[in-house]
Amino acid sequence: MNNFKSLPIKPVYWQILEGCKTEVNQIINVIRQRFQDRISFDRNDLYELLREFQPELKESTFAWMIYNLKKRKILKPIKRGVYTLVVKPEYQPDLSDKLKRIFSAVKRENFSDNICIWSSACYNEFMIHQPMRNIIILEVDSDILETVYFFLKDHIYKKVYLQPDENQMLNYAMEEQEPVILLPFISRSPITIHEKISTPALEKILVDAFVASKLLYWIQGKELSNIYEGAYNKYQLNFTTLASYARRRGAEAKLMEFLKQKTDIPQELFI
Repeated sequence: MNNFKSLPIKPVYWQILEGCKTEVNQIINVIRQRFQDRISFDRNDLYELLREFQPELKESTFAWMIYNLKKRKILKPIKRGVYTLVVKPEYQPDLSDKLKRIFSAVKRENFSDNICIWSSACYNEFMIHQPMRNIIILEVDSDILETVYFFLKDHIYKKVYLQPDENQMLNYAMEEQEPVILLPFISRSPITIHEKISTPALEKILVDAFVASKLLYWIQGKELSNIYEGAYNKYQLNFTTLASYARRRGAEAKLMEFLKQKTDIPQELFI
């Protein structure tokens, strides 16, 4: 027999707004008890659980409850309609003074709203074999690539390469200490703002590692698997965002197959 009392869903809705936590905490405890041993659970699982106690639970109220539980960081979305209770930190990039200086200089010129900067050093925490050098990647709108290139070259930083091919990367760029690689910004890229700097979300740097094999040529084979597994184990990762950006890069099917065949990430999270 279930000893959890019937949930007064409508009153809970208003009580949350008014700051009353008693019934809300009951809901949270029930969710944790049911799903604490599961890697993930979907929207239907959660809906059926709450309907055990409140059969007349309305979809609109349920949707609001999900929103509130996500806002409270009780539910962590890992793909559309799928959640976990596992608490992991959000990925925070390490921004060097050099990255900040380059970003601020370009931003001040108002070349474009679409700008993103990051370093390949972001992969190092997940890799076994550490690269000798790292590169700084600056992404801006394609129609201003040359403008930004000459601006950087003339005023900010001499070691700039505009969309280098594989030969230029191997024989020129990687001979430099931390060269800047200038690339076109891909629309709807998952971006986050950290310390007022536009940087890639974790999902973007993972997809880019998979797609940009000529640019990031030292990341391949087992090291690529290490990066994905390390990122999944350490940080919050949204697989819907990952798949969406991979689709933008024309690599969704190949990436899903890679995750399935070359990593230990549970398949239920991305299939």
